[in-house]
Amino acid sequence: MSMVNKIRKEGVHSKVVFEAPLPDPFSTILKKHNDDVMNVFRSYVHTVCDYAARRGDSAKQNQLPLSKVAIHSEHTVTSPSSEHGDLMADMKTSSNKSTTLSPFVMTSGHKDEDLHMFDADISQAIRQGVHIEHSKIPALIPAEELKDRRGKPLYINAYAYDFYKHGSKKLVGRENRLQSGEVYDKLNDFRLVIASISVALEELGPSRDNVVRAFAQLRNEYYVKFASQFQGVKNVY
Repeated sequence: MSMVNKIRKEGVHSKVVFEAPLPDPFSTILKKHNDDVMNVFRSYVHTVCDYAARRGDSAKQNQLPLSKVAIHSEHTVTSPSSEHGDLMADMKTSSNKSTTLSPFVMTSGHKDEDLHMFDADISQAIRQGVHIEHSKIPALIPAEELKDRRGKPLYINAYAYDFYKHGSKKLVGRENRLQSGEVYDKLNDFRLVIASISVALEELGPSRDNVVRAFAQLRNEYYVKFASQFQGVKNVY
């Protein structure tokens, strides 16, 4: 197939590849929202962990989670003149006391006040026996700040934005190596999310509000593009 015929059949290549960073005003608003949410959530975690500590589950804290090997923190100091007596006594009195962080996290010198350093996944840093589902926290990390456990940047695929630009399911499938059924599922999921947000905003805000109107327009335009590529689609909103 010639390049001209290929373009006529599938449209021009318009792949963004990675989602672009948010504009500065939106990024500032999102950062403030995240800070407020995480401050509230950290207070909740401190309260729950403090209750767990007072309840008396300290015996579990010095046990490795997989091997179940206990690391004993209590040492018998026979007398001040013993070979290691003074050192062990000094270490015990100067050690950090924690009710929130795991003792194994504290071996790096962290204190309960450093909980904010583990915002990326608080559940990995707190004491055993307290279960936190990080995915339930209503905070959204900006795309440009996403990182994996090794600190390397993570990138968000821009297929939803690409489809909004060119409206071609073939391009989305080809450039993301997706089967037609996968293209439908992913684009339909995004369409329904936009529609749900739009309906919620219409319930909460005045009809003349610019944000309400913007999401209503986005919902309708995305539906038109989606329906043009997939037969039998009904606008349920």
